[in-house]
Amino acid sequence: MREKRFAQEYEMCGRARCTLSPSQAARAFGFPTTTSVAGGGTGGGCGGGDAPAVPLLRMDRYRPSYNVSPGTYLPVGTVRARPAGYDGGGDMDGEVSVIQCMKWGLVPSFTGKNEKPDHFRMFNARSESIKEKASFRRLIPNNRCLVAVEGFYEWKKDGPKKMPYYIHFQDQRPLVFAALFDTWTNSEGKEKTS
Repeated sequence: MREKRFAQEYEMCGRARCTLSPSQAARAFGFPTTTSVAGGGTGGGCGGGDAPAVPLLRMDRYRPSYNVSPGTYLPVGTVRARPAGYDGGGDMDGEVSVIQCMKWGLVPSFTGKNEKPDHFRMFNARSESIKEKASFRRLIPNNRCLVAVEGFYEWKKDGPKKMPYYIHFQDQRPLVFAALFDTWTNSEGKEKTS
């Protein structure tokens, strides 16, 4: 009952706060990190020489922000085929955990090359209906990932007025969402992941 009331009173706007470093994202995902004494790390994970002990893919696209909207790049945790030359951990099948920069908001692979991607259209998959929609259902077996943010924004309707609310943990630890991703090709022939 409480979930229904929340959904009726609040409107999902797709905006979040993500100022996490790659190390903070790795810890939120449960991925290993390393600490370098020479780098100033304290072992407490507060920066310095603390670094993810997993590959980072396309992280140069990530820009920390207090107002992330669909279509913005975020660090995402997933499992991929072991990158060439990577000799770190992983399983026997050649898979390894990675942090990859992806765009917030799903753009399905069947999006036409000349179609403008709409990251707002599918940024929120509901767990109770995810298997009913073909756009999501086909991604469940192999395209699951995690997204970490410090919090997200919701709108509460109060008559004709809307009031923004910031939803977050009191102790400031990151929120981690289960998510799905897909790869599509844009009009320039470049492969994009969202």
